[in-house]
Amino acid sequence: MKLEDGVQTVIMLSMGVAAGAVSFTHVHDATVAAGQPSWVGWVNAVTIELMVIALGLEVRRRRRNGGHKVKSVMAMMMFFIALSLGAQVLDAEPTVVGWLAASASALGFLTLVKVVLSRPAEAQPAESPVASFAESDWRESAPVASSDPIDVPSLQTERSAVAAEPAQPDWANAFANLGNGDR
Repeated sequence: MKLEDGVQTVIMLSMGVAAGAVSFTHVHDATVAAGQPSWVGWVNAVTIELMVIALGLEVRRRRRNGGHKVKSVMAMMMFFIALSLGAQVLDAEPTVVGWLAASASALGFLTLVKVVLSRPAEAQPAESPVASFAESDWRESAPVASSDPIDVPSLQTERSAVAAEPAQPDWANAFANLGNGDR
């Protein structure tokens, strides 16, 4: 599958560059034909084409996060797609074949992007039994501590051995109190 993904990515990038060049040129030429300076044509081309991409990514993000107000963003994206396609068919032969020929690169790229972005998520590998062990599972199976005291004879022996050792001098307090007792 990795090879297929790589090939598809190369195809999509190639189509994107080609369709982008055609779309940019048509939007630029339509803007200039409408009486605007050349630099305005390039700004319009960048704006229209990048709005389609940005809005498409926003639709995807919103769908991933619960689908909040996706329709309004889709409507804006369709508006910018219509502007781009309108510029592409503006100088085409006024027939269906002419319009399809003029917009084929953009339509092909949009179709491929739609297919790739609407692809279902790949199945995640199954979790290991350790990773799927829920907190509630271990709480339910954990032993319950008893409140009854436990008499352990070895602890009694250690306590008496510790009590039998002589106390060590507290040197820190001895130095801190040095000279306080002479007054």
